[in-house]
Amino acid sequence: MGKFCEHCAIILSLQVEPEAWSQDFPLRSIDDYAPLAHFRTVKELLESADSCRLCDIIQSSWSLPALHKRYPDLKEQDYASLQLKFKITKAVSDRMGVSCNFIGGDIIVPWHAFADSFKLTITTCHVGTDVSQLPIWDCKELTKEDRIKTIKSWYTECSSQHAGCKPTTHGCPRRLIQVGPEKHDLRLVDTLSQPFGNIEYATLSYCWGTSRPFVTTKDNIGTLLQSIPATSLPQTFYDAIDIIWDLELRYIWIDSLCIVQDDLQDWQREAASMKDVYAGSSITISASDAQDSTQGCFVDINLDLWGGRDVGVHQMGAHFPNKKEFSIRFHKGDIRRRTKFSNLSTRGWTMQEQLLSPRVVHCMQPEIHWSCHCSYRTESQATFEDDRFKSFSWRFMPQDATKEEMQKLWPDWMADYSSRKLTVTRDRLGALAGMVQYFGNKVGFTHLLGCWYETLVDELLWIRRGDTIDSSVALSQVPSWSWLTRVGEISFTFWSRSMGKDPCSVRDHIKIVEADITWAGEPMVSEILSSTMTVEGPVRQMRLRLDPRTKKFNPPFMNVGDEKPDFSETPLPWRCTGRFDLEDERDDDMFTCLLVRSVSPKDRSSLAYPCQETFLLLVPVPTSEGTSYNRVGLAMIRGDETEFASAETKTIHLL
Repeated sequence: MGKFCEHCAIILSLQVEPEAWSQDFPLRSIDDYAPLAHFRTVKELLESADSCRLCDIIQSSWSLPALHKRYPDLKEQDYASLQLKFKITKAVSDRMGVSCNFIGGDIIVPWHAFADSFKLTITTCHVGTDVSQLPIWDCKELTKEDRIKTIKSWYTECSSQHAGCKPTTHGCPRRLIQVGPEKHDLRLVDTLSQPFGNIEYATLSYCWGTSRPFVTTKDNIGTLLQSIPATSLPQTFYDAIDIIWDLELRYIWIDSLCIVQDDLQDWQREAASMKDVYAGSSITISASDAQDSTQGCFVDINLDLWGGRDVGVHQMGAHFPNKKEFSIRFHKGDIRRRTKFSNLSTRGWTMQEQLLSPRVVHCMQPEIHWSCHCSYRTESQATFEDDRFKSFSWRFMPQDATKEEMQKLWPDWMADYSSRKLTVTRDRLGALAGMVQYFGNKVGFTHLLGCWYETLVDELLWIRRGDTIDSSVALSQVPSWSWLTRVGEISFTFWSRSMGKDPCSVRDHIKIVEADITWAGEPMVSEILSSTMTVEGPVRQMRLRLDPRTKKFNPPFMNVGDEKPDFSETPLPWRCTGRFDLEDERDDDMFTCLLVRSVSPKDRSSLAYPCQETFLLLVPVPTSEGTSYNRVGLAMIRGDETEFASAETKTIHLL
C-alpha cells in the first residue's frame, strides 16, 4: 500500500469520492481545472517525496537538467526555491467503474515569462469489481491472447454501436492480402481482376525500420498471387493476421506487400490513393512501439526499446476511511496522448494512417489503447467520450467538423508531421498526399505545398523549432517560402495572436497577389515543374545579428542594428527574437524584412512593449526577370512603436 502526505491524500480522496468535491469549482468537463493546495516550493516537494509515493512521482516528472534546456540561465542553487502551482480536474467515473482525472502543475521561474508544466493521469478502480480482475489491474503477466480479447471487445462494441465510426469510403484497395479457411493460408489478391464489391478489410500501420520487411516486387508478384508463405512473414505481420482472424476479418492491407515496391508508377498511383485505403479500413492495427517489422505488434516490455527511459506508469493500492480498497495507476502525462510519444508517431508515413483511419488499436506498452471517432479507451478500461474526448480529437480527421474547426486543426497536424522522420527524404511530399486530398475535399481549399491559398498568410509564419539538418537532404525543388523546404520540426503559432490576457488587435499587412504550383502528374507524388508566389506588403532593410549568449534559447535572441542589450533592469533585455530556416547563423546580417502581422493590446499602457511585429527575413536573388527573394528565416520584434513606419509597400516575388 502506498503512503501519502496530507496533500496527496486529499487528491486521492477526491478521486474515489467525487461527492466531496467543493461546489466552489463547478467544473463542466474532465479538462476543466480547479486550483489545488499543495507544497509551494520545489524544496518542500522534494522533502516530502522521501515518504510520499505521489510526491515522488510528481517530482520525477521534471529535473534540473531538463529545466536547464528551457532556462539555460537557471542556477543550481536557485532550483529548490522555485515556486510550484498545482491544479486538478474533477474525477469522472465511466460505465466500467474506472475513475480518471488529471493533476497539472507549473514550476515558476520568476524571471521568465513562461512556466514549465507537468501533468499526471490518475486512474482508480475498486478492488473486487470485475475490472479489478482484469490482468492489467491484477498485476498478472499479459499475454497476446489477453490483448487480442480486449481488442475484439472494443471492435465489436464500436462496430455495433458507433454509426459515426463506419469507414468513410467504399470499395477496396487495388491489392489485399486474403486469409483463407486456415489462418495462415495467405495470398495476395488483385481486386481489379475479379469482382470484390464492398468488402471489410483491416490495415496495418508499422515502422519499416532498418530491417526491410517482406516485399512485393515485379519478379515475385506472380508467386504471391498464388500463395504467401506464412513462415516468410515478419512477426508484426504475423501478429496482425492473428488479430484480424479473431475479429473475423479475412482481408488486410500491408503496404510492403500490396504495393509493388520496385514499380514507380504503381507506387505513385497507390500513394495517391492512401486517403481511400485508410479511410475505408474497418480497423487499423498500429504496431506503435515496434522499431521495425521483426518486433511484432505486442513488443515485450522487457526489451529496452526506451533506452532505459521509464515508460511512465506506477501502480499501487490504497485504503480509505470508508474501508474501501482501491487500486491506483499513475501515468506520467496525459494518458490520452501516449500514442503521440510512441515510436510509430515519429515516422512520417504513419501520420495520415493515424488520422484517416476511423478506428485504430494502438499496440504499445504499458497498455494498448483504442481510438475511434466516438471514444478513446485504454486497456485499464479508462474511457473518454463526448466532451472528455473532444479536447484531443485533433488526432483524427473528424467527420462532422466544420470548415472553421478543420482550419484550426491543420497547423497542429503539420507541426506534428514536420517533427517526424522518413527513411527516404523525397517521400516527405508523398506521405502527405492522403491528408491533403481529404482536407481539400472537406473544406474546398486550394492546396499549395502543405499550405492552403485561403489561409496562406497564417501558414507563411512558420518557424524552425528543431536542430539544423544536413543541407544535402533538403528538398531542392520545394520553394523557400514553404515549410516543406525545411526537413525538421516547425511551428506555425509560436508567436500567438494575443499578448497575455489583454484584448488585442491583430492586423495582417500582406496581400497574396499570385500563388500557384504546377506538377508533372498527381500532386504531391510527382515532380514539381514550377512554382509562383507573389505578395505585396511593407518592406524595409534591417540589420540583425544573432546574440551568441542566447544560442541555447529556442528561438534565440537577436541584436537590432547598433543596439546593445542593457542587463541592468532585466536578465533578458533583447526585444527581437527569431530563427533562420536552414542554419543557426549566417555571415550576412542585412536582410530585406517583409512585415506580415502585427499584434497590439487595446490598452497600450498595460505592457512595456505594446507593439509586436512578425516579419519574414528575405535575401535578394538576381533572376532573368529582375530581383526575386529567398526566404531565410522568421523574426519577431517588440517596441513602443512600429519598426516599419518608414517601410515601402512593394510587390515581392518569392522563390
